[in-house]
Amino acid sequence: MPPQRKQVLTLSVIGITVILVGVWWWIWQAPYRTLTIFVNALYTGDVKTIYELTPAHEREQAGVDKELIARTYRQFLNPLLHQRYLRERLIHIQRESSRNTRPREVLFYLWFQDEKYPLVVYLCHPPDRQGWKVPFSYFVWLTAKGLYGNPNPVMRQLG
Repeated sequence: MPPQRKQVLTLSVIGITVILVGVWWWIWQAPYRTLTIFVNALYTGDVKTIYELTPAHEREQAGVDKELIARTYRQFLNPLLHQRYLRERLIHIQRESSRNTRPREVLFYLWFQDEKYPLVVYLCHPPDRQGWKVPFSYFVWLTAKGLYGNPNPVMRQLG
Protein backbone atom coordinates (compact mmCIF):
# COMPACT_ATOMS: atom_id res chain seq x y z
CA MET A 1 0.00 0.00 0.00
CA PRO A 2 1.48 3.38 -0.96
CA PRO A 3 2.34 5.70 1.96
CA GLN A 4 -0.10 8.39 0.81
CA ARG A 5 -3.02 5.94 0.74
CA LYS A 6 -2.00 4.59 4.15
CA GLN A 7 -2.07 8.14 5.60
CA VAL A 8 -5.51 8.82 4.12
CA LEU A 9 -6.83 5.56 5.57
CA THR A 10 -5.31 6.30 8.98
CA LEU A 11 -6.71 9.84 9.03
CA SER A 12 -10.13 8.53 7.96
CA VAL A 13 -10.20 5.97 10.77
CA ILE A 14 -9.11 8.62 13.31
CA GLY A 15 -11.73 11.07 12.00
CA ILE A 16 -14.54 8.52 12.17
CA THR A 17 -13.46 7.51 15.69
CA VAL A 18 -13.45 11.13 16.86
CA ILE A 19 -16.91 11.70 15.38
CA LEU A 20 -18.32 8.56 17.01
CA VAL A 21 -16.85 9.46 20.40
CA GLY A 22 -18.15 13.03 20.00
CA VAL A 23 -21.69 11.84 19.22
CA TRP A 24 -21.59 9.39 22.13
CA TRP A 25 -20.34 12.15 24.46
CA TRP A 26 -23.05 14.57 23.29
CA ILE A 27 -25.76 11.99 23.97
CA TRP A 28 -24.24 11.02 27.36
CA GLN A 29 -24.06 14.66 28.46
CA ALA A 30 -27.64 15.58 27.42
CA PRO A 31 -29.16 14.80 30.86
CA TYR A 32 -26.43 16.89 32.54
CA ARG A 33 -27.23 19.83 30.27
CA THR A 34 -30.92 19.55 31.17
CA LEU A 35 -30.07 19.24 34.87
CA THR A 36 -27.96 22.39 34.67
CA ILE A 37 -30.78 24.35 33.00
CA PHE A 38 -33.29 23.07 35.58
CA VAL A 39 -31.08 23.86 38.59
CA ASN A 40 -30.31 27.34 37.24
CA ALA A 41 -34.05 27.94 36.76
CA LEU A 42 -34.74 26.76 40.32
CA TYR A 43 -32.23 29.08 41.89
CA THR A 44 -33.26 32.10 39.81
CA GLY A 45 -37.01 31.46 40.10
CA ASP A 46 -37.45 31.09 36.33
CA VAL A 47 -40.93 29.55 36.31
CA LYS A 48 -41.14 29.73 32.51
CA THR A 49 -38.07 27.51 32.06
CA ILE A 50 -39.24 25.08 34.75
CA TYR A 51 -42.59 24.85 32.95
CA GLU A 52 -40.89 24.29 29.58
CA LEU A 53 -38.85 21.44 31.08
CA THR A 54 -42.03 19.75 32.32
CA PRO A 55 -43.11 16.88 30.04
CA ALA A 56 -46.12 17.59 27.83
CA HIS A 57 -48.11 14.70 29.30
CA GLU A 58 -47.73 16.16 32.81
CA ARG A 59 -48.91 19.58 31.64
CA GLU A 60 -51.86 18.19 29.69
CA GLN A 61 -53.05 15.29 31.84
CA ALA A 62 -52.00 16.27 35.35
CA GLY A 63 -52.81 19.96 35.02
CA VAL A 64 -49.36 21.25 35.89
CA ASP A 65 -49.41 24.84 34.68
CA LYS A 66 -47.27 27.94 35.22
CA GLU A 67 -49.52 29.13 38.05
CA LEU A 68 -49.12 25.86 39.98
CA ILE A 69 -45.37 25.90 39.44
CA ALA A 70 -45.13 29.54 40.57
CA ARG A 71 -47.19 28.87 43.71
CA THR A 72 -45.21 25.74 44.57
CA TYR A 73 -41.98 27.60 43.98
CA ARG A 74 -43.01 30.51 46.25
CA GLN A 75 -44.45 28.40 49.06
CA PHE A 76 -42.15 25.39 49.12
CA LEU A 77 -39.10 25.41 46.86
CA ASN A 78 -37.76 28.95 47.17
CA PRO A 79 -37.54 28.90 50.99
CA LEU A 80 -36.04 25.42 50.86
CA LEU A 81 -33.41 26.35 48.27
CA HIS A 82 -32.36 29.52 50.05
CA GLN A 83 -32.34 28.15 53.59
CA ARG A 84 -31.34 24.54 53.31
CA TYR A 85 -29.98 23.71 49.85
CA LEU A 86 -27.81 26.74 49.22
CA ARG A 87 -26.22 26.56 45.80
CA GLU A 88 -22.76 27.42 47.10
CA ARG A 89 -22.92 24.39 49.42
CA LEU A 90 -23.41 21.90 46.56
CA ILE A 91 -20.47 19.52 46.86
CA HIS A 92 -21.27 16.49 44.70
CA ILE A 93 -23.65 15.38 41.93
CA GLN A 94 -24.24 11.65 41.68
CA ARG A 95 -25.82 10.16 38.54
CA GLU A 96 -27.74 6.91 38.40
CA SER A 97 -29.24 5.47 35.26
CA SER A 98 -30.01 2.12 33.75
CA ARG A 99 -27.20 0.16 32.18
CA ASN A 100 -28.71 0.60 28.72
CA THR A 101 -26.61 2.38 26.15
CA ARG A 102 -29.48 4.89 25.76
CA PRO A 103 -31.15 5.32 29.14
CA ARG A 104 -34.66 6.83 29.21
CA GLU A 105 -34.50 7.77 32.89
CA VAL A 106 -31.74 9.32 34.98
CA LEU A 107 -31.70 10.17 38.67
CA PHE A 108 -29.38 12.88 39.93
CA TYR A 109 -28.57 13.21 43.62
CA LEU A 110 -27.37 16.69 44.53
CA TRP A 111 -25.40 16.46 47.77
CA PHE A 112 -24.99 19.58 49.87
CA GLN A 113 -22.53 20.24 52.66
CA ASP A 114 -24.01 19.57 56.13
CA GLU A 115 -27.21 18.02 54.69
CA LYS A 116 -28.12 14.45 55.50
CA TYR A 117 -30.40 13.94 52.48
CA PRO A 118 -29.69 14.95 48.89
CA LEU A 119 -31.93 16.92 46.59
CA VAL A 120 -33.14 14.36 44.02
CA VAL A 121 -33.87 15.33 40.42
CA TYR A 122 -35.48 12.75 38.14
CA LEU A 123 -35.09 13.24 34.40
CA CYS A 124 -36.90 11.28 31.73
CA HIS A 125 -36.75 11.11 27.97
CA PRO A 126 -40.37 10.67 26.82
CA PRO A 127 -40.87 8.57 23.70
CA ASP A 128 -42.39 11.51 21.79
CA ARG A 129 -38.91 12.96 21.18
CA GLN A 130 -39.30 16.02 23.39
CA GLY A 131 -35.78 15.65 24.70
CA TRP A 132 -34.87 15.32 28.36
CA LYS A 133 -37.57 16.60 30.73
CA VAL A 134 -38.02 17.03 34.50
CA PRO A 135 -41.47 15.97 35.77
CA PHE A 136 -42.16 18.86 38.14
CA SER A 137 -44.73 17.14 40.34
CA TYR A 138 -42.41 14.17 40.82
CA PHE A 139 -39.53 16.51 41.69
CA VAL A 140 -41.67 18.20 44.37
CA TRP A 141 -42.89 14.81 45.63
CA LEU A 142 -39.32 13.43 45.86
CA THR A 143 -38.16 16.58 47.65
CA ALA A 144 -41.00 16.46 50.18
CA LYS A 145 -40.49 12.71 50.70
CA GLY A 146 -36.77 13.20 51.31
CA LEU A 147 -37.40 15.94 53.85
CA TYR A 148 -40.50 14.76 55.69
CA GLY A 149 -40.84 11.05 54.94
CA ASN A 150 -44.54 11.40 54.12
CA PRO A 151 -44.98 13.87 51.25
CA ASN A 152 -48.80 13.75 51.19
CA PRO A 153 -49.49 16.69 53.56
CA VAL A 154 -47.10 18.91 51.60
CA MET A 155 -48.58 17.83 48.26
CA ARG A 156 -52.12 18.48 49.46
CA GLN A 157 -51.17 21.91 50.74
CA LEU A 158 -49.54 22.83 47.41
CA GLY A 159 -52.46 21.56 45.33
